[in-house]
Amino acid sequence: MTHSLSPLNLEGWREVDSEIGVERQITKVYRALVKGVIDTNEIMIDKAIGIIRYPGVAKGLYVALPSGKPAMSKVRVLERNLEKDQTLVQVEIQSGRPHQIRIHLSLIGHPLLGDPLYVVGGQPECFDSELVEEGFAEDGGYQRPTKAVPGDCGYHLHAHEVTLSHPTTNEVIMTLVWVVL
Repeated sequence: MTHSLSPLNLEGWREVDSEIGVERQITKVYRALVKGVIDTNEIMIDKAIGIIRYPGVAKGLYVALPSGKPAMSKVRVLERNLEKDQTLVQVEIQSGRPHQIRIHLSLIGHPLLGDPLYVVGGQPECFDSELVEEGFAEDGGYQRPTKAVPGDCGYHLHAHEVTLSHPTTNEVIMTLVWVVL
């Protein structure tokens, strides 16, 4: 499996929604604590995200998938903890696909600390291709699995900043910043 991974220059970067070809008016920035120490200070992850059939998830599970929709994440290292083998990162997402940050960080080998679902490679930990086809009713109904599903919590990820810009002038209207104490 390959993925696009490149150094990143964040200065002057503007979001353009590739599906509709217009500049986005909302910027979303998150903070996350990941497993392992990321050596590169800034990384751009450009990897499509799509849906697979998955037991316990009626509409399917989002994973790194070449046939999926485009997804980009800008990752900047804020702090490295060599002793605990962890890295605090800031992630700005362009496309906002479901579970995008969890998938992209696990794809580059640094899943979110405490994530019960996504592991290295951008796939779910308990993925078993034989289970995907069995027990998946056409209406999506089946028993709740004993393994992790998307709504399970425990991972270290939170919204940090949202910036809203005017749709025609592109002036920043409001910036909201969350501080975790």
